[in-house]
Amino acid sequence: MKKIVFLVSGGGGNLKFFDLAIEHLKLEGLCLSVIADRDCGAIGYSKKNDIPHKIIAYKRSDKLELQKALQETAPDLIVTNWHKIIDEDTVNQYAGKLVNLHYSLLPAFGGLIGTEPISQAYAQGCKFIGPTCHWVDVGVDTGAILAQAVFTTDRSMDESIQLMFQKGCLILFNTAMRLLHQDADRAPDLSDEFHPPLIYGEDLFDEGFWMRVATA
Repeated sequence: MKKIVFLVSGGGGNLKFFDLAIEHLKLEGLCLSVIADRDCGAIGYSKKNDIPHKIIAYKRSDKLELQKALQETAPDLIVTNWHKIIDEDTVNQYAGKLVNLHYSLLPAFGGLIGTEPISQAYAQGCKFIGPTCHWVDVGVDTGAILAQAVFTTDRSMDESIQLMFQKGCLILFNTAMRLLHQDADRAPDLSDEFHPPLIYGEDLFDEGFWMRVATA
């Protein structure tokens, strides 16, 4: 059983995608759990769907609760979706297991939170934007890049935010499946938008699926 832990602070959009995608694709041998630094939408979703969850107090200067929670879970992969910078000791302890998703083509707009990179890209007239999945290191959005997707800005910013979420979910999920060796028997979807190519491609997730994620 491969264990994926989500560190969360907000609504848990990526968590919802993973949970519903695992069910949708009938994938086996994967277990999700949640550690939050506050009561939030991701905790509510976890309660409703019987996903193991815990709320902890965390500061970089007070890391004991986080380290204890991670030790108890023994994760194979940690997705860092919360609004915290993780302390150096924990980063080093879990090196090679911590991944993050950022809403820009890093290194552009590193250090910005949420959809702010999209706003800044539009303000500066960028013609291409996209999400980046990367390793977490002791810097802020400076870890080695694992995957990116790219699309044009010839659409409204609201449309780009939705597209960023969907493509971000896809590269994060595919990266996780690669790292956990869940993709050995699938041929990649050869699209110029995704690097590396998706194993679990866009064609597997129709509008109805994305509606389920949005309303979960």
